[in-house]
Amino acid sequence: MKSILRFTRLSLTALVLSVFAIGSAQAINPTPSPTTDTMIIGDSVFALSGDIHRYLEQDLNKTIATYARSGCQMIGGNFICSRRNAIPQQYANASKRGIKTVIFNGGGNDIQLNSCAPSLSRCMTLLNDLETEIGRLVAQMRADGIQNIIFLGYYNGTGDAAALREINEFSMNRKAMTYPGMNIRFVDVRSAFNGNESRYLLSDGIHPTAAGSRVLATLIRQAL
Repeated sequence: MKSILRFTRLSLTALVLSVFAIGSAQAINPTPSPTTDTMIIGDSVFALSGDIHRYLEQDLNKTIATYARSGCQMIGGNFICSRRNAIPQQYANASKRGIKTVIFNGGGNDIQLNSCAPSLSRCMTLLNDLETEIGRLVAQMRADGIQNIIFLGYYNGTGDAAALREINEFSMNRKAMTYPGMNIRFVDVRSAFNGNESRYLLSDGIHPTAAGSRVLATLIRQAL
């Protein structure tokens, strides 16, 4: 129990320190773009630096709305990101006018901050709940006329976050098998980051560097 609590505290501390170290306004208070056919929702992989958003706008030569916020979960909330800004709520609160493509992620913070981690067997209920919630969110997107739904997968973290590797591998393998049948374009980033963590991850072992974000943006663009 002590090791689990320590891991949770370290995860929270890493996120808080990263938010203040980078100092990105977008990490806490994203500014949606007024006219676009594409939106981003999700957690700090997108929001902390905002690099993925900027790279995609440059690559695609168009405006992309972003509602992603650091620390947000798929289910519920925490002291960094309240349930009012949980990822399904980001979508619910966003303007869908003209939106045809949604790029999103989610679930990483749910796992990091849950007492079940780092045990895969203890986290199975949570993992099932996450997939159910993602399924509901995707169904709502379809009902709203969203044509392209892209889920950005998670790489394996380093340092203390390496303890989540078994859970992440299971979750990403499950998504790789099931999301195509749900007409979700799953972007599996694990092989791109494997062996390149020192260049692609910040010292917290969780968040991408500018180089890592460049890779993630390229993989997303290839899925569009």
